[in-house]
Amino acid sequence: MKVLIVDDEMTIHNQLKQCIHWEHYGWSIVGHAYNGEEACQMVEQHQPDVILTDIRMPHMDGLEFLAWLKNSSYTAKAIALSGYNDFDYSRPAFLLNVVDYLLKPLNEAELLILLSKLEEQIKQESKQQHESRNQNARLYQGIQLMQDEWLSHLLSTAQREENELIVEADQLKFPLPEYPYYIVTIKLFDLTSNMNSRYKGDLSIFYFAARNIIKENVATYYADTEVFRNLNELNEFLFFVRADISEHLFTHWLKRIHTALTAYLHITIKIGVSAKKQRITAIKKAYTESIHAIDHLTLSHTDTIAFFGKDEAEVQHHKSVGEEIWKELNTLLKITIETASERSGQQFIDKLNHVFKKEAIDKMSSREIKIGIVQLLNRVEASTDHAQMMLLLVEAKFHLVELNIEKVKYIFQQIIELHVQQVSGNLRTKSGSQLIKTIKVYSQENYNTVTLENISQRFFINKNYFCTLFKNETGEGFLEFLTKIRIEKAKTLLVSTDLKTYEIAEKVGYSDARYFSQVFKKIVGTQPSLFKQHHKTENNES
Repeated sequence: MKVLIVDDEMTIHNQLKQCIHWEHYGWSIVGHAYNGEEACQMVEQHQPDVILTDIRMPHMDGLEFLAWLKNSSYTAKAIALSGYNDFDYSRPAFLLNVVDYLLKPLNEAELLILLSKLEEQIKQESKQQHESRNQNARLYQGIQLMQDEWLSHLLSTAQREENELIVEADQLKFPLPEYPYYIVTIKLFDLTSNMNSRYKGDLSIFYFAARNIIKENVATYYADTEVFRNLNELNEFLFFVRADISEHLFTHWLKRIHTALTAYLHITIKIGVSAKKQRITAIKKAYTESIHAIDHLTLSHTDTIAFFGKDEAEVQHHKSVGEEIWKELNTLLKITIETASERSGQQFIDKLNHVFKKEAIDKMSSREIKIGIVQLLNRVEASTDHAQMMLLLVEAKFHLVELNIEKVKYIFQQIIELHVQQVSGNLRTKSGSQLIKTIKVYSQENYNTVTLENISQRFFINKNYFCTLFKNETGEGFLEFLTKIRIEKAKTLLVSTDLKTYEIAEKVGYSDARYFSQVFKKIVGTQPSLFKQHHKTENNES
């Protein structure tokens, strides 16, 4: 509890400071003011919980100070200090929210009892305020959820009568848009990696953060605009905007929202804007248009905001070019499935790699890419019932939802190789051998930072499956292989440098020098320091 003392007599300050063991009770004196003006400044600076204030003081007396305090936003509880002869003068203080008074000379026991009582009162009030805030937050979240549900239902059902919508919206206190309006839809991609690393897989916290960021940035132009989540989709937020905003300002504002979301959430964001609408009954159509705009965005990170109806000619041109590309891919895949030819399979992979190059992919919409890949996956699915193949197909579709092109491309390569090997009767995968060779080279180059986790992420392979595959291909476990590399490098550093043991441990990938020494001794047969000393002696003798 923080206490401010306000009195023009130094003796009162000294008495109050010494009469109580303030720290023993968890209290502290945060300031000494000698008139009302100083007290005002100290209240603003320290925001005390309790103020002990004299009434008669120069410049600004206690009554003026208490009047200022009552009209301010500060909630400190004031105790009036009064002499016997000043009591009548002090009486108006009780109209200024003074909670009690103490007569001079001060009685230490009375002061202690009064401060203890105020501390308990402050705790109770704080608890009640906390409970009230929680209750209001739960109430707001409940209303927010009902509004989200109502709008989501509206977006997924047949058109309704306008009067019916107005009545329902009024019952839910749903803020219908002013005419004319746009709908802005914000779609989030690449959720899984950030969800696990930053939000521990908790979608509710993630969505709460995303909605707040959008709302804060929307409020810079439209303070009362609500942001809604489309519950029909995992990753969509939307809001209404009055159509009286200039296109230049509108675009600048949307870019600002995009920048804020990207910076904080570390995910890919796409924003679509509908055409201008004049009626409530057009909400569903407006939403559909905003999604259509997003679907025709390219996968380029620089192409993030789209307005429905703009650049339709360019979209149609890219669409016709894209149709030819996907037709050719389907033909190559069909030949590969029918013939199990390594050559046609490689042609398919080469073509797929070409399609997924940046300059090509930047000319295709996300919708077009999804449809094209799904058609390819469906063709594979119709041709096999192999268990491992089916797992690869499921994994590919999962990554397709977030448009993780690199992972989809890698899985296609596995699918083609597995199919060729399956048909030829050779289920021992050459790709597995090649993969292990690649990972061994990568591990030798990055021995000090490599882990099972980053190998799994970098090469898109399950950790347990990788460990089994590595053991089968090399005859030793991956961690055993990695440890040997690190110890060999440590031996080189011990002989060729003057680095300390703990410094060498860090350089070869061990944060714990003691553990490093244990591993070193287990493999080499001696402690690092003795190994270094032995080789130093040999060099001196030679």
